[in-house]
Amino acid sequence: MCRKAIALVLGMLLVSYAWAGVVPGRWEKVQAERPGTEMIITMTSGDVIRGNYQEVGEQELLMTVEGASRSLPKSGIAKITTAERRTGPLWNGPVIGAAVGGGLAGLAAARLEGDGAAGAIAICALIGAGIGLGLDAAYQTRITLYKAPGVK
Repeated sequence: MCRKAIALVLGMLLVSYAWAGVVPGRWEKVQAERPGTEMIITMTSGDVIRGNYQEVGEQELLMTVEGASRSLPKSGIAKITTAERRTGPLWNGPVIGAAVGGGLAGLAAARLEGDGAAGAIAICALIGAGIGLGLDAAYQTRITLYKAPGVK
């Protein structure tokens, strides 16, 4: 029982981590932004450009930088983040919180005798999910929209 609970918690954490990441080299998150969104672009040369998103082509990003339209080649872009701070996806906090709360309750229940273990695990998972949701909603950061392959 103890090994199963640990495996479940670790599996849920790994799955939620994998879903939260940016797929290197893909424009989908950039394309989903509204034109006019302020972005911070880090070039492979190390230069940092702050401007407003216009549109994205297959191999270039069109931005308004200091009032002028500017085309940035995809091959020269290392990373794109939002300039404003945002909350991330709200689903991963409850998932992680439920996994931790339910996992800890499962570990404790494995050591105890008697009925009610399933109910205690469910209650602790719900409490953990609530805490995770609250933390997720309160935490704001710049969102990474794009990373070039090989960029950390």
